[in-house]
Parts: sequence; structure tokens; C-alpha cells
Amino acid sequence: MQQNAAVKRAYLGEDAGRPSARKAAGGAAGAKMLDVAQLRAGYGAEPVLKGIDLGVREHEMVAVLGANGAGKSSLMRALAGLHRPVEGSINLAGADLQQLPAHRVAAQGVILVPEGRQVFPELTVLDNIRLGAFLRRDAEEHEVEAMLERFPGLRERCHQRAGLLSGGEQQMLALARGLMSRPRLLLLDEPSLGLAPAIINALFAVLDRLREEKVTILLVDQMAGLALALADRAYVIESGTIVASGSAAEIAADGALQRAYLGAQ
Repeated sequence: MQQNAAVKRAYLGEDAGRPSARKAAGGAAGAKMLDVAQLRAGYGAEPVLKGIDLGVREHEMVAVLGANGAGKSSLMRALAGLHRPVEGSINLAGADLQQLPAHRVAAQGVILVPEGRQVFPELTVLDNIRLGAFLRRDAEEHEVEAMLERFPGLRERCHQRAGLLSGGEQQMLALARGLMSRPRLLLLDEPSLGLAPAIINALFAVLDRLREEKVTILLVDQMAGLALALADRAYVIESGTIVASGSAAEIAADGALQRAYLGAQ
């Protein structure tokens, strides 16, 4: 079963072995934005994250890949301040985030687009987008218009309640809401979860444009192949521990990714 091509496609995706030449060649990353060292966190006696070391540079897209239950979403919640307490260090361009609650982490510019989208279902699409700029004092209405230009499918539904949108539309809305904050670091937790293949392709096209615009992104997603096709670098997490790291091309060629998803052979 581990060698079956259909199984590999289901878990690793069509593009797992071939990140694009542009990505494999590397991008113009800047100074280190996020520096995580020996991060530990858990929900009881047994830690879920067991000494995570991870970094993201300005203008990079970095992917964190691994099977269900590996600790990916726990990592994102810890970085966003939603899970406390944690041990170790979380540093954003010189600022210590390790003890900060979620609202203060967001004020520092670390913005999470959470797993499951979590839009405000009773509010309109427009109000959901506007809420993304809640912590900003300089937000202007033309920025909302820019989001509707970026996500044209939302324009015709801008006065509808967000809870009436399809899953794909809600994901685009959650992403638009996150971008309205002008994030220094955008955390994307499983954006493709539960979406149809055509919607996933559209979503990753949006992420590719964001990367071209030099938005700094840390991406967690089950679609390993698509994530590697976009990412500059990647980490593989297994049982709360980083077991491999490197460029997208190196991770695609490394057996650690397949072992993390399909087990040792």
C-alpha cells in the first residue's frame, strides 16, 4: 500500500516530487522574521510539541507538513497566542511573543487564518472583511474594495450573511479578513481542508499571487504536493518533533515526508 501510486497521490498530492524551478531556485528572502526555539506545548501531562526549532524570513513562504495529529495546528495556535502556556521562545523580529495572549500577538502583526475558516456567520461578507482591520486606525474603505478585486467571487455576495457562503467562499473570506490587517506574518492553518479540488486549485493560485507580492507566510496544509510547489522552504513534523527541514526541492526528494504520512518501510 505504501508503494501504491494512488495512495501516494491521496496523501502527498500530484506535485509532491516536483516543486517548480522558480521555487527550487530560491527567492529573495530578507531578514529573519520569525525565530522559534525549543518550543514545547501540550494539553496535559504529555507534550504535543517537543522542542520545535523553526524560522521564517521576510518575504518567504514556508510550509509545515505532516500527518494528522503530528502537532501542526497546535504549533499554529501556539504561535498565534491561542495556546498558553508554552515553553521555549517565539521571537518576531526582536519581539518576544512567548508569553503574550492572542490579541497582543495579533497586534504585533502575526495573523492567523484558522483551520475551519471561522468566519462570523451572522455578519455580512463586507463586515467580516472590515473586521480584519479592527486593530488598525488607518484602515480605509478602498482597501475593502481591493479585497473584493482580489476575491471577485465575494463581490456579488458582499451583502449576504457569511454563513450562507460555500466552504470555498468562506475560505476566501477568511483569507481576505486576515489580509485586511496588513500582517507582518500570515499563518495559514489547513486552508484547503474540506474543499473540492477545483476550489483548492483556485485557493493555491491566490496563495501564489500573495507569494509574488512578498507576503511572509507560514503555511500548514495536508496537500503536501501543492504546498511544496509554492513554498521556498519546508519542515516535516512528526509526533511533535521536526524530523526534516530544507528547501522545497530537498523536502520533496527526502523520504522523511513519505515516512511522516505513510510510515516507515
